[in-house]
Amino acid sequence: MYYSDQIIDEVRSRNDIVEVVGAYVKLKRSGSNYQGLCPFHNEKTPSFSVSPSRQTYKCFGCGKGGNVFTFLMEYENFSFPEALRYLAERSGVTLPQEDVSQEQQKRAAERQQLQALYKRAATYYYQKLRSPAGQNAYQYLRERQLSEETIVKFGLGYSDSKLYPLLKNEGYSDPFLSKSGLFTYTEEHGVRDKFWNRVMFPIMDANSRVIAFGGRVMGDGLPKYLNSPETAIFEKSRHLYGLHVARRTRKPYFLLCEGYMDTISLHQAGFDNAVASLGTALTGLQANLLRRYTQEVVITYDSDGAGQKAALRAIPILREAGIKTRVVDMKPYKDPDEFIKALGAEAYEERVRGAASSFFFELRVLSEQFDMNDPEDKTRFYQEAARKMLDFPDELERRTYMDAFCKEYYVPQEDFRRLVNRLGNQTAFQKNYDEVREKDRKELAERNKPDGGLRAAEKLLLTWCIEQPEYFRLLEGILSAEDFEEGVYRSVAAMCFAQYREEGRVEPARLISRFETKEEQSLAADICSTPLREDMKPEERRKAFADTVVRIRTQSLEAATAQAVRENDVNKVQVLMREKKELKNLHRRLLLG
Repeated sequence: MYYSDQIIDEVRSRNDIVEVVGAYVKLKRSGSNYQGLCPFHNEKTPSFSVSPSRQTYKCFGCGKGGNVFTFLMEYENFSFPEALRYLAERSGVTLPQEDVSQEQQKRAAERQQLQALYKRAATYYYQKLRSPAGQNAYQYLRERQLSEETIVKFGLGYSDSKLYPLLKNEGYSDPFLSKSGLFTYTEEHGVRDKFWNRVMFPIMDANSRVIAFGGRVMGDGLPKYLNSPETAIFEKSRHLYGLHVARRTRKPYFLLCEGYMDTISLHQAGFDNAVASLGTALTGLQANLLRRYTQEVVITYDSDGAGQKAALRAIPILREAGIKTRVVDMKPYKDPDEFIKALGAEAYEERVRGAASSFFFELRVLSEQFDMNDPEDKTRFYQEAARKMLDFPDELERRTYMDAFCKEYYVPQEDFRRLVNRLGNQTAFQKNYDEVREKDRKELAERNKPDGGLRAAEKLLLTWCIEQPEYFRLLEGILSAEDFEEGVYRSVAAMCFAQYREEGRVEPARLISRFETKEEQSLAADICSTPLREDMKPEERRKAFADTVVRIRTQSLEAATAQAVRENDVNKVQVLMREKKELKNLHRRLLLG
């Protein structure tokens, strides 16, 4: 679908980027901008910046950036038209009737067909559970003490080997079914149901649409649990099992489990706020998904070593998403399902109320690595605990945890504070040293790249011009978009020059919208947001500006000369050589402003 620039600009202008991004990322005011932890990579120190004046965002850690459209395309995996439609609906803008391209129509049709297929498969599995073929599977669920109401609520089913011929008879093609994730195709065995002889757990998105399946094998087959592969409608790192029910809970927190059965058992026991990650460790995208619905998560993973390790991995991810986290101690029982069957829902509720803060859970697991009766081991534990205190950037919060630790472990407060401060000073020095070394390494690598220095110069020049539009006046008759590298760089330059000529200024968020893919939008944002040194004196700025302009113009002339030589255009070569000789005079004129 082609939407006019006017429509795109209207939708963008009616959706303030701080409000949209703030629904996903915890933002704090920092000068004229807002800062937060980047939702696209794990980090402890905020490097994600949102500019209200430019209506753009930029992560100086992973490099992702763009406008409000780019953010949704990156975070929600939307296409540009999907992001546009979402924001139009959010802001009350009526879009013209779609004129969708054939490729877009094909992708949308495939998604719709997949969703219909998965709905059909879920119905089939559900019906098979109550057939003679599914008797053992149904008995297994009943032996796990699941009620008929719970089985219906979660749409549990059974997979035999008859789904494929049924779907073929209903008109589905082999090429489509082979991409569905429901079947395996091999020369040796032909077509087989991927989930044959398994209890089926439909996986639904937040809107209760079946998008994948998990299957628990009946018997001794391996793997014990099997999940759907990723498809056009399913990306496991972006979804949570049980969220379609939990999102409606009135409880102020979510329970985070490891598996399907724990989640289902908790719901049956009255805990309608339970969810689980999908066969993998918790991801940052799942943590941000949780933050849409709650500010607190109680981790209720298995109490064995593997469960503890999984909890330790999840805690920093949840913390970075701005979610308060506690951890349930279920010992001597392994998991919520086993605990509730042994002691009941009230006892489990009591454990949840007494769940330790994630920080003290981490300390307890840490203390188990040391012999607390040995003075040397005990001292090492205190040192490791002091290092963990440095995870809290806020001084007041750090002091609160330090006081609580000293009371819990009977440590003299002043001694412990001195230890934390000493380690903090050492860490700060090492961090600054490492950052300087890493910055030098990156700058050297960029300079050594083919045309890497030129791209850096082009980005710097465009950012300067956007920040100080009067620079465009100095470039008149000297540089044009044709002097920039072909592709996105040249397109961005052309739009910048055009906006300045028409309006006397450049609006980065608007030109980013002219690109459809999130990769191009992110690159366009990067081109327009090179960090500028604020401590440069006016004469330093003029010299850097002159150097940059001459470098870009020199490269452009050299490329044009090489092309003229290849074409054997002697007259053009002579003209270009004269222009190259004038570069010194150009540099002097720019220095004078």
